[in-house]
Amino acid sequence: MTFTYTPELLAYMKQKNCSTILVELIELNNTDLEIMELSVRLADERTRARFVNQKQYRVVPTDAGEVLLPKFPLDYSDTISFGLRKILFFRQITCKGISVPKPI
Repeated sequence: MTFTYTPELLAYMKQKNCSTILVELIELNNTDLEIMELSVRLADERTRARFVNQKQYRVVPTDAGEVLLPKFPLDYSDTISFGLRKILFFRQITCKGISVPKPI
């Protein structure tokens, strides 16, 4: 598994003084509907410690820092790309190469 970062994301990570990307599985389970999505964000030291120690997330070192991946089965490509998208005043980290498996 190879991780790549866009220059905009690297600059943003340096500005925020954060080198950990958290890939979190968000699950909404209603009686009629079940939705699972990925949330990708930067994690500070306190959040990192909680996800590694309590939630048993995997720590994968990369060239620009580290990525925390959940223990749930996800579909991974050979190359995973992280980027930064700006919408008005908000910034969002994008991810290509990780997806939630399709339900049976």
